Amino acid sequence: SRSLILVNVFLSAVGVDMLGLRNDADLRPVIWVFKYYLISYLAWTYEDYFRHSYLLSFLTVLVISYYSFAGATITHNTMHSKVFYGKWANRIWQVLLSLTYGHPVSSFVPGHNLSHHRYTQLLQDPMRTSKLRFRWNFLNGLLFQPIVAGDVFKADVRYINMQSKIQTARAQEFYTNCMREFSIVGLTTVLLLVLDPRKFFVYVWFPHFFAQWGIVSMNMLQHDGCDLVPSLVREEAVENWNGSRNFVGPLINYLTFNNGYHTIHHLHPTMHWSRLPEEHERVVKPKIHPSLDERCMARYIVRAFIYPGKRLDYLGNEVKVPAEPEPEDADWTQDYAPDGLKPQDYQVDMSWKGILRALPLIPLKLLAPLYSPVHKIA
Repeated sequence: SRSLILVNVFLSAVGVDMLGLRNDADLRPVIWVFKYYLISYLAWTYEDYFRHSYLLSFLTVLVISYYSFAGATITHNTMHSKVFYGKWANRIWQVLLSLTYGHPVSSFVPGHNLSHHRYTQLLQDPMRTSKLRFRWNFLNGLLFQPIVAGDVFKADVRYINMQSKIQTARAQEFYTNCMREFSIVGLTTVLLLVLDPRKFFVYVWFPHFFAQWGIVSMNMLQHDGCDLVPSLVREEAVENWNGSRNFVGPLINYLTFNNGYHTIHHLHPTMHWSRLPEEHERVVKPKIHPSLDERCMARYIVRAFIYPGKRLDYLGNEVKVPAEPEPEDADWTQDYAPDGLKPQDYQVDMSWKGILRALPLIPLKLLAPLYSPVHKIA
């Protein structure tokens, strides 16, 4: 606890100007990320002091899991609004965030910003909640992340490969950032696994899995049973006031850096997270259905997934699951491809053989920025 206090005091004393932060409010996310690394280091190094107690061991893993999940929510905010003025500061920050929850944060752009935000709940959205068809709603909430994860990953890789073939500074920078983060996350994972497999799974893998599960599962909480705007109408830039469920309690939003305010975030994705509560009250609350303003996320989870556990829309009606199978995802990547670049030009072999061929090649990207391991399996 003394170490955590010193971290808070030091970073607060350094201040936003010396750190180069674009917004004063981002000092707290910086402190949270340092806390994640410090607590993880202390747990790994001084495990013998608390390992004898099941309660202390459980609480330690719980705290690390929260800070890992907080890293995922900070990642979400970061990929919508840059944290630092300096380009290299942002690159380093993205690597640090990638290691807080075990996922390269640049892939958040295709998996979330470009697909989910633009095509919310449509076939181009690989994270649409209609993919979950279990009669027991508890399973819909529990298994949402593992069911959609594969489709999200495939679209991410396809988009990343497309960017590698576009000869513009912006596309090449994005591609290089992705490869840098993939490489560092992969190499760090292997290193920690070799150092101590048991500690790795307890203090690294499980918190990272929880963080990835949690940040993706929030999609089920925030969009299932809400209004859907068809793609043809979207061309008219219609504001979908009832397209998201909001969780407006102060505790959940303190812990998740205002990730509970989802409607205003979809209306203004680049708005800084610190402004969301105020803008929600001013812009959103007068226009949305009152039932989409949930005070307590925990209470909603119990009601929706445990007891009575019914899958209801925001009007209280049962969510109708179509009898026909869920259609395949529509390819949204072509919407961002330049003229002349066709989907077959950047398709990637996503079979197990293709993935295994790529893994040993990705670290070479750190040594040779112009080298493309994705090209080798395309």
